[in-house]
Amino acid sequence: MRGISVAAILAVGLSAAVALPAAADFRVKYPDAEAGEFALEPIGDLGYDPLPAHSGEASFVQEAEYGVNGFWLTELELEAARPAGPGQSVAFSQVTWENVFQFTERGERWADSGFFAELGKSTVANTPNETTFGPIFRKEFFHTINTVNLFMEQDFGPNASGRPGFVYAWETRIALGTPVEPGFQAYGQPSSFAGFNSGWPQDNRIGPQLFGTISNLGPGTLKWNGGMLFGIRPWAPRETLRWQAEYEIHF
Repeated sequence: MRGISVAAILAVGLSAAVALPAAADFRVKYPDAEAGEFALEPIGDLGYDPLPAHSGEASFVQEAEYGVNGFWLTELELEAARPAGPGQSVAFSQVTWENVFQFTERGERWADSGFFAELGKSTVANTPNETTFGPIFRKEFFHTINTVNLFMEQDFGPNASGRPGFVYAWETRIALGTPVEPGFQAYGQPSSFAGFNSGWPQDNRIGPQLFGTISNLGPGTLKWNGGMLFGIRPWAPRETLRWQAEYEIHF
């Protein structure tokens, strides 16, 4: 553990989260912050479904991140999105400020841990702002790298529902030590359960992914991952193609 107490870290993360919303892109957050690291990160997804009302959803995110120190990684994100359904179009939808707080060094404890806090300002009329926050855990065993995000999401503003929701992301990557490694990801919003119903439709997706790293690409390193997610019916699209790339430069 770093020289800051967990209680203090949580307090900082919660206070930052009260002010920001979550993005709709599909990606797993890691409990890492590296001082002096600057990265550009395009992320996107496209959804398809035989039902026109569930098909055509898309998001396109451009993100810049910077490791302030070995404890705090901060990011600025611009998102464009297209809602599912016929006749919809892509529009600039949100500006988001994200923060990752690293609690432990990798491999220092039984599991690596961190905290995520995000605030999103909607740019679409009659759409609420959002804040998302929660813990990040990573555990490596039997040649696998397993990362879990357990986040609370709350919208706010004039058009907010006022009810929080729970969202999760799960990634397992098989560490083969090869240029391309297989794995899978799962994302979900199982918010409809007794005593904690956000009113949002459930949305759960899971599918295979590929992960790769290209070192010494110019002055930096390119990390990428992508694949297909299959929706658990009836709320999610049948298939969602997702991709993520990150070009890192260290100063």
